[in-house]
Amino acid sequence: MRLLLTSATSDFGRSVAGLLAPDNDLVLTDLSEHAKGHEHVITCDLGDDDSTDRLVDGIDGIVHIGYGGHFASASDLLDQHTRCTYNLLTAARSAGVPRFINLSTLKLLSDYPENLTVTENWRSTPSVEPVILSAHLSEYVCREFGREGGIKIANLRLGFPLVDGDTAAAVASGSTAALAGDDLRTALNAALIADLAAGAQSAGSPHPASFRTIHVQSPIPNRRFLLKGAASILGLWKGQGVA
Repeated sequence: MRLLLTSATSDFGRSVAGLLAPDNDLVLTDLSEHAKGHEHVITCDLGDDDSTDRLVDGIDGIVHIGYGGHFASASDLLDQHTRCTYNLLTAARSAGVPRFINLSTLKLLSDYPENLTVTENWRSTPSVEPVILSAHLSEYVCREFGREGGIKIANLRLGFPLVDGDTAAAVASGSTAALAGDDLRTALNAALIADLAAGAQSAGSPHPASFRTIHVQSPIPNRRFLLKGAASILGLWKGQGVA
């Protein structure tokens, strides 16, 4: 699958690229201020212009980093995760790109007490911290596109911290919200091909499978977040008590 990855020169972007590369043909892109000096990264500022249209031409899917990319000022972060995300989705839908994955964060739900069983149906509680608010707004833009249809969007809220290795490494981290790199790879590849209509509550709505939020953390004992969406939509970790 030919995939476009945004914010590719960020630390998190490089980690995601390493996870996706073995199974996919990656096209890496980043804003001009970050792409400079990276010869294998396409420079694109995700404007409302032909450069964004060319970027998505011939792409089978987009993995968009909606949280955890480059450090920036509050105004720049908000711009990148609203206007730039909007422009990218507009170009992708016009080009017929079938799948868009937005990588968000479970930190949007971290204000809830840990003893509560938080699922995808719970309302996010973003703080005014720019990186968290930007992630929330990126989700909002994606959700509005999902309501309109024309492109299928999987909004993956990722656990924290991201640790190298397998589920055992997530357990060893001591964090109840940890996500192992191997588990993230599994979730990403599943989200690229999954039937997003699976388990949809509103099967009779005009676009029931255009936008789905899915929680992704490692299936560790006593984990902080339930993984119902990962099980019912992505088909992951069934039989491990994720539901």
